[in-house]
Amino acid sequence: MKPITKIGEVVNLDRIFDLNIEQVLEHWGLEHALREIIANALDEKKITDTQEIKIFKDLTGNWHIRDYGRGLQYIHFTQNENLEKLIAENLIGKFGVGLKDALAVFNRHGVVVEVNSRYANITLSVENKKGFEVETLHAVFNDPIDNSMIGTEFIFSGINDDHVEKAKGMFLNFNNLELLEKTSYGEVYRKDNHIDSSIFINGVKVATEENFMFSYNITNISAQIKKALNRERTNVGRTAYSSSVKKILMNCNESAVLELLVNDLENITRGSNKDEIGWVDVATYAAKTLNKQSDNTVFLTPEERNNLSNQDVEILENSKKKIIFVPENVKEKARGTITSFSHVVQDYQDSFQYKFISYEQLSVKEKSIFDTKDIVLNFLKRHNYSYEIPILVSETIRKHELGIDTRGVYEDGKIIIKRDALNKDEFLGVLIHEFAHHISKASDNTREFESQLTNFLGLAMGEIGEDYAINRKGSSVAKEAKMYRRKKKGIMSLFKRDLK
Repeated sequence: MKPITKIGEVVNLDRIFDLNIEQVLEHWGLEHALREIIANALDEKKITDTQEIKIFKDLTGNWHIRDYGRGLQYIHFTQNENLEKLIAENLIGKFGVGLKDALAVFNRHGVVVEVNSRYANITLSVENKKGFEVETLHAVFNDPIDNSMIGTEFIFSGINDDHVEKAKGMFLNFNNLELLEKTSYGEVYRKDNHIDSSIFINGVKVATEENFMFSYNITNISAQIKKALNRERTNVGRTAYSSSVKKILMNCNESAVLELLVNDLENITRGSNKDEIGWVDVATYAAKTLNKQSDNTVFLTPEERNNLSNQDVEILENSKKKIIFVPENVKEKARGTITSFSHVVQDYQDSFQYKFISYEQLSVKEKSIFDTKDIVLNFLKRHNYSYEIPILVSETIRKHELGIDTRGVYEDGKIIIKRDALNKDEFLGVLIHEFAHHISKASDNTREFESQLTNFLGLAMGEIGEDYAINRKGSSVAKEAKMYRRKKKGIMSLFKRDLK
């Protein structure tokens, strides 16, 4: 039987326990082995609700990992599903293989390990497997050094500080991350902008993400994660945990998380968004939540924005709402639960508040100006335009908070003029403007409306030119004006015939 090496001395053989391990996990470094010891210590702290574990280096350069739980026993070296750990929530270990894997790695790297609890002093030895010419790793159980000791302490000789720091970096406990929100599915942590996001499962890092917005600790373990979470606890693919991350985000209600998600919505159309907001369900949830929390946003797709008329843009600008651009699939999925441009238009229409003034209520001066409407009506009649529609006067037209000083409006087959537009310099211009809307059936700043208004101006200037020519009887200009009237009459005849 080979002598057993204990840290600092040679001990006598007492009882040995076959760990049934040769060379395993050859790609593991010492940090991975230390991770398993730290994981067990953290689980024991959680189960027993005892004080925080300690990881420290003594004056001789040996590293210690100490918990204050119930103490390690020989039964903990068996490979078996731990019922206690299976029942308990948010624990790291489950199947009792982590400890044995770690001890095998320590042995392969020549690290001397000593374990103390009130039940035993434990060291390691490589021995022949009983009845076979095969060497396997054995745990050697000696009498405890302190049978009143609380908890378990591992002592390592042959590891350096870098190994320990790397091992600690694999745990949420030692990453000093800022918790933003805790949900029934897991926790969201603020990401350090200079490093990749970390994915933890019950506090152990299993993956990193370069383009995630947050770091996550998944505490509600799905069947998919259990299947993917191998004994190495590393290189777990995104497909295993993405659904859990989505559930975490879609159960968040804190503004610290939601505001960051919502702000990233606008980056989708630029292609610079984080991966979480690229998930349709998460983006939809963020949009719905923002809409619920604020009435000052409107959601548009880039195509909708491109199709807005100048008047639509004016309505948006004067609504003072913040435009959030979202993809079509997000807009469609959130339809009915977010504010769209149609809602803004409806608010705009609802903002029209009329206080109609009858002709009899007008002052003498206002009546005289209002009566000049016949100038415009006769002009339209001469040029065969529809003109027989109601012309009303209202004290008010729009709510003041929209910030638009509207002087007139064409709506529902009638023209409404604001009362303070009844002055000789403004009234006729407003009236002909609204008739242009009536004839073209188009809104401001559209090609159809502008063409109709330009046509009105051309016809008006033509009449002014005719009057000028007639007043200069006998002149060449008068002759030209008569010819113009004859040509115009012929053109109008042809136009009428075409209409028939």
